[in-house]
Amino acid sequence: MKKFILLAAAATMMVSCMETEKLGNDLRSNDAPLVIGFNTISEKATRATVENLEDYHNTFAVWATKKSNNDENANHEVVFCGDSVKDIISYDATRMAPNHWTYNPYRYWDKQATYSFVAVAPNANIVRYNTPANVADNGGTFVTVSNYTLIGQNLQTSEAPAAAEKKVGFTGGNGKDTDLMTSKKVTRNVATTTFSDVNMEFKHILAKLNVSIAKDPTFDNVKVIIDSVKVTGLDDTGVYFEATNNAASSWTSSLVNADYRLSWKSVDGVELPASTAQGDKHIVNPLYFIESLVMPQSIDKEVEKLTVDYRIISGDNTEKYNYVLCMHDSVDYKVFDSFMEKNNYTLKLTVKPNVITFDACSEVWINQEDEEAIVPPVRQ
Repeated sequence: MKKFILLAAAATMMVSCMETEKLGNDLRSNDAPLVIGFNTISEKATRATVENLEDYHNTFAVWATKKSNNDENANHEVVFCGDSVKDIISYDATRMAPNHWTYNPYRYWDKQATYSFVAVAPNANIVRYNTPANVADNGGTFVTVSNYTLIGQNLQTSEAPAAAEKKVGFTGGNGKDTDLMTSKKVTRNVATTTFSDVNMEFKHILAKLNVSIAKDPTFDNVKVIIDSVKVTGLDDTGVYFEATNNAASSWTSSLVNADYRLSWKSVDGVELPASTAQGDKHIVNPLYFIESLVMPQSIDKEVEKLTVDYRIISGDNTEKYNYVLCMHDSVDYKVFDSFMEKNNYTLKLTVKPNVITFDACSEVWINQEDEEAIVPPVRQ
């Protein structure tokens, strides 16, 4: 069993959201009540560009409480309870009320109160907020409802592995893994701010692993057929307690299903494309065979392994190959030290004469490449 030290390990109680919202201070003025609206983005490596949450999920659950500015002894009142179906916010490209992210029934701003909002996508079935009665409580955090187990969904199909990551499709349900995302907390004193939408910024809380394979330009005159690719030895199950320190994982992971693996396989195999000439250089054209969510975890010695079965066809000669790579096979050689939440890991393989070369990089969900080349020793 693999474990991470958590910053907080106290047991949390499943506190239900009490429907305590009352008529707000909107009634004290002649202004028309204003609907609380939402906008969303997905956290990226740089602020120059952003992604919309709807690129990944069309729903999110929101928790919100408010506290009157007029009475310091007033209780926090529940405005949204993400544990309730009616507090699921849904994306509808055809609607503009209050914007594309809509819900029913509407909630309205209290002009003399301070609000706190948090959210999780796509819903609260797997991860929820553990202080729903007081979102402003600094001790509140996101936790798993129970152990969460990945099934090993691969976005890349056996018929047509793609030349790039697909990224989208981990929507959960019907045999799919769920790309779990949590938001930053938003606090708003309505008395001192404008009535703009609540902008929820989400981050991925699982890791993602990609495996791409290309053939070296020296093999442009022969066929390289990939028959199967698999990653074994990974943990599939975890418990989440979101910590404030990004240096430590918020997951405690373990292996529950002994047959768990990330895999790609084709009956007839898929031929790797030839390189592309660019001036006096030849650029390889990789295909992505594995694109799967991964439970954050440490990498243990001689446990996590990548296995590739392939064929090289030259003229009328066909030779089969089987290559196994330990992601950690000695003190000095590691492909990755660990898989951490919010990170996108890419293992790039190139088939060339005598040896398969490697280029491994760890990426924030949106790419930050580490160009260090990793060349394992030739195995006879």
